[in-house]
Amino acid sequence: MNINPQVTQPTIATTVNPPTDSLRRENVQREVISQTTAPSYSAAEKGVATEKERVRTPAQNVEEGIDFAAIQEQAELENSTISERQPGQQQSEQNASSGSQQVADENGEENEDANANNDQSSERSTSERQQSANPNELTPQEQQLVQELRARDLEVRAHEQAHDTVGGRYTGAPQLEYETGPDGKRYAVEGEVSVDLSIPDSPEETVAKMRKVYQAALAPANPSAQDLRVANKASRAIADAQSEISRARLSESVEENDLSKPLGGGGPQITSLDELESQTSSEFDAQIAATIAAQEQITAEPSRADEINQRAERVETFYLAINQAYDPPAKNNFVIQA
Repeated sequence: MNINPQVTQPTIATTVNPPTDSLRRENVQREVISQTTAPSYSAAEKGVATEKERVRTPAQNVEEGIDFAAIQEQAELENSTISERQPGQQQSEQNASSGSQQVADENGEENEDANANNDQSSERSTSERQQSANPNELTPQEQQLVQELRARDLEVRAHEQAHDTVGGRYTGAPQLEYETGPDGKRYAVEGEVSVDLSIPDSPEETVAKMRKVYQAALAPANPSAQDLRVANKASRAIADAQSEISRARLSESVEENDLSKPLGGGGPQITSLDELESQTSSEFDAQIAATIAAQEQITAEPSRADEINQRAERVETFYLAINQAYDPPAKNNFVIQA
């Protein structure tokens, strides 16, 4: 009995024969090169003349086969052809210009007609306005109405201008209401001026502002009812501000005098404003009385000593005796009455 053992031999990869799948993959990944096309040839350009060709003389060019006479004849022929074509072109241009001139003349005539019509219409409208605005052609009632409107216009403008001028920055610009008269003109018939009646923070500023407003309200010669109302409001605001200023000054004087201490060092203690006023008035009266007494003492006759008085009496008696010595004696006159 023969036994043949099977021995598994490992496969050894060789680098001489690569696998078929790797070759297939490389063929797939290989770039495809497109087939080249035949180039298209362009016309050959004339090369740049060499230094030798540029220094050639005309005689050398003739020797090489260049005929300048033929070239000159060809140029003259072309010039003659161009000169023959120019008269035709000039004729066509003249025809075209004459046609355009004719069209322009026609358009100009139409424009002149239109302008003439417009001028006539404008003249008619102007004459109509002049006729309507001419005072000589108005009726007597219309002329009287125009005069009244003119007077009212002057009055309204002067009235509002007075407010604006005196009020200054506390008044706004005049706003007028107009009415068209029979003569076609506009006349001011009503007007108003805005005024700032707001109260400032301090009473001093309030007094200054409201005085300005009061003057502006009464600035016109004939103030209206509204002007009088504004002036009344301004006067009330002035009175309130002045009373506030007086209270502030009185409180300051009370603080300076210190009501908790008696006046004059040993006087009675004052606890209210009424007592302060009475005390102040009594002190004032006492001061006035002292002043009057001092004036009386100054105006009174000065006192003299007794010796001086005796001398004065002796002198007066001496001169009195002399006067009596020269006086005539008294006559006895008897009067009988029946």
